[in-house]
Amino acid sequence: MPYPEGESLHDIVVDEVSRKFLVYVPVGVATPRAVVFVLHGGGGESLNVATVGENPLAVFRTVADREGFVVVYPEGLPAEDRQGRAGWSDCRGDNSVASGADDIGFLTALVESFGVTYELPASNLFMAGGSNGAQMTQAFAFHHPELLGAVASSAGSLPASPLPGPCANGPVRPIPILLTHGTADTQMPYDGGCVANVGGACNRGRVLSAEATRDRWLTINGLGDATPVETTVERDASDGGAAHRFTYTGPAPVEWWRLDGAGHAPPSRTVRVESNRVTGTQNGDIEFAEVAWAFFEQRLPPG
Repeated sequence: MPYPEGESLHDIVVDEVSRKFLVYVPVGVATPRAVVFVLHGGGGESLNVATVGENPLAVFRTVADREGFVVVYPEGLPAEDRQGRAGWSDCRGDNSVASGADDIGFLTALVESFGVTYELPASNLFMAGGSNGAQMTQAFAFHHPELLGAVASSAGSLPASPLPGPCANGPVRPIPILLTHGTADTQMPYDGGCVANVGGACNRGRVLSAEATRDRWLTINGLGDATPVETTVERDASDGGAAHRFTYTGPAPVEWWRLDGAGHAPPSRTVRVESNRVTGTQNGDIEFAEVAWAFFEQRLPPG
């Protein structure tokens, strides 16, 4: 049965664990063009990322109103650290504070359920995330590329020490991906290293650099020798630098955005995140939700 218009909170039981998710259905959209699953980051964001005007990931709702798709915000489970904030058990093999939950199973059940509910093929189902949510998005793409049409990642890098299986081997087939990353990101270090290493113990594991993550995806998608087309966007002169898009064209394209001088927050023109020592300076040249949807829309079947 389709979900009600507007915002509604639901749960689904996976492996005897009740998991929450928020659904946003634009007014008048009974037959959506697509469903976009948006994954929050760690550090306490949880479902607050769906609050319009307060988080760049909530802009997906605004885009959905215009474009006629449904947005789903799944919720992670508390991490095993002092804060106990909701996060995701992604592909990092050295993340000692992960909840250990079967997040792949949770997201698989959710994606398949919405495909059935709205009678949509995998080509019309997409996933995006920021930070830890971006890592989880890529982890899901590694496990189940057949269930999605494309994915998008803001400030998420692949692990340096991945878990065995799909996390280490990569997906069984290519999947289109869009990646954005700030060159001044210290939480998901652009040059690779410890994730959010506040206490110096590196207990959240290590990641590859943003460029090594891009290169891994280029190899996965058969674009290792491709020459990208570069486009520069500079709309906000106060944000530390321009946004550079590198488009690698193929059956499973890779779109990589290098955000010069930007920190950890998802780039946004409309929802500004105050600069601080943790997030750094937010890029204001592009809107993550807009560029992600533009990338997703290109993957939709004609008609």
